[in-house]
Amino acid sequence: MSFMVKADNISTAWLAAARKLEAAPKRKAVHTVVRIADPVGEVPAVRAAMEQLLAGQNLQSVDTVANTIFPAAFARSSRDHAELVERYLKIYPVLTTRYSKNNKGTYFARMINYPSAPNPRKRGSGGPWDQISEVIRTITVELDGGIPKGARYEVGLGLPDDALNVQVFVPGTDTSAMAFPCLSHCSFQQEGEEYVHLLAHYRYQYLVERGYGNFVGLGGLLAYVAGKTGLKVGRLTVVAGLAQLEPPILPVTKMLDDFADLVVA
Repeated sequence: MSFMVKADNISTAWLAAARKLEAAPKRKAVHTVVRIADPVGEVPAVRAAMEQLLAGQNLQSVDTVANTIFPAAFARSSRDHAELVERYLKIYPVLTTRYSKNNKGTYFARMINYPSAPNPRKRGSGGPWDQISEVIRTITVELDGGIPKGARYEVGLGLPDDALNVQVFVPGTDTSAMAFPCLSHCSFQQEGEEYVHLLAHYRYQYLVERGYGNFVGLGGLLAYVAGKTGLKVGRLTVVAGLAQLEPPILPVTKMLDDFADLVVA
């Protein structure tokens, strides 16, 4: 089974995806697509219910999950991107040792400190690479020059082919099929001189434990890039190779019933 849902905000997107997976065989689906028109918008009552569900199962909060993709509070309190990177990398050893789920790293660290291999076409390449900075720089340069390319701003999590590919996956290091990093690639698309959109690809998406937080984190990352480039926040599209609505199912079903009027087809 596959599906695609379109929703107005993060909350209705999660509800719609959960409803689709609830009806799927074994509550799993391949090649799922979730499109969110406003990826920084939420329904407060749904967010509160999600936090209650996660806390009841002793799972990480929405913000804890979201911060692995984009540390919003750090970004708000940093003067610029360089300071954000410096502060995050300073605290990064604590994040990976204190929290067991981060023992293999965080997505944001991979995006701003990717261990890239030397590129024979580029002098001085290789070593830690701040890919988010490069995406922001390239969009800004092309906007200033009046010739935006539209769809070359890649934040990949796989193999770095060029300076706009933001990687998370590290070949030879990330060998587990269903562990970190489940998020494998992010791609930014510029629409004219007004919007920037984000497409994220997951190898595997756990909708209950991490899905809502993933949407929040990706939305925050998109808003950050939009703010740094002077563009408006566009759509967020999340593609999963395999998505699962994992246990606990009863509280999820109750949540879906409580917000049945918000579930989009």
